[in-house]
Amino acid sequence: MEVKTKNFKNVLLHWYKDNKREYSWRNNSDPWSIYLLEVISQQTQLDRADKYFKEFIKEFPTPNDMATTSFKKVLKMWSGLGYNSRAKRMFESSKIIAKKSFDDLYPDFQQLPGVGPYTENAILSFAYNEQVITEDINVKRIISRYFGIENPKKYIDRFSSLLLKNTNSRNLNQAFMDFGSSICKPRSPLCSDCPLENTCEKYFNYETKPIEKFSGSNRELRGNLIKLLLKKGNLKVKTIQQELDTDQDRLNEILKKMQKDGLVKLNTNNLVEINLG
Repeated sequence: MEVKTKNFKNVLLHWYKDNKREYSWRNNSDPWSIYLLEVISQQTQLDRADKYFKEFIKEFPTPNDMATTSFKKVLKMWSGLGYNSRAKRMFESSKIIAKKSFDDLYPDFQQLPGVGPYTENAILSFAYNEQVITEDINVKRIISRYFGIENPKKYIDRFSSLLLKNTNSRNLNQAFMDFGSSICKPRSPLCSDCPLENTCEKYFNYETKPIEKFSGSNRELRGNLIKLLLKKGNLKVKTIQQELDTDQDRLNEILKKMQKDGLVKLNTNNLVEINLG
């Protein structure tokens, strides 16, 4: 397994050297920039996320710039990305980082709302040059397929030091990112173009969450509700139901979830408003 791991890493890094995608943040070590990019790129194609990142970093070059603006402005800029709860957590995190710097929080970035092991490791790798593997879905899928293993986490725990030996973690993690997006894709992987094809176990049983159809989904309804409130201000539940042409029970469930996520507030007079706190 050690020989196979070394070969895997060397081939992957060689492929990355010749096929690296160019982005403005690729060589950036500013933790705020890395944090913004990681939040924006969750469940979003990287090319699309890059466009939003450029707008956000231009408008909010520091955490303090975001912390001192309104959540409504952040939401308007976020429009089109979906999962507005991410914008809420990003806004709340900016306030924490404005008071405590990233260096004060280091290395425990999971103190920030919505930051889990992956985003924490991304900041540690890309901003602090720590020797860690960013265990995102690409990393797990590629390792599972290539080595023919059901539980890629166990492999990473055992062999991460070998993968990272004499290697810049930034390059390795970004190699996984690009390789998973263009070659070892979730669906219809390009095995014929893969430089690892001859030694790959081709284990395709690693489960990924099915992609939810956006049209008609609750995600679409939540996004349309936020857009409606941004455009028209506070509205009664009945008015929202009519504007969005949805049934009462479904709307109530959506509102309950959005209240829990801190996105909206429902007043005693049945008036819905964006939670700007």
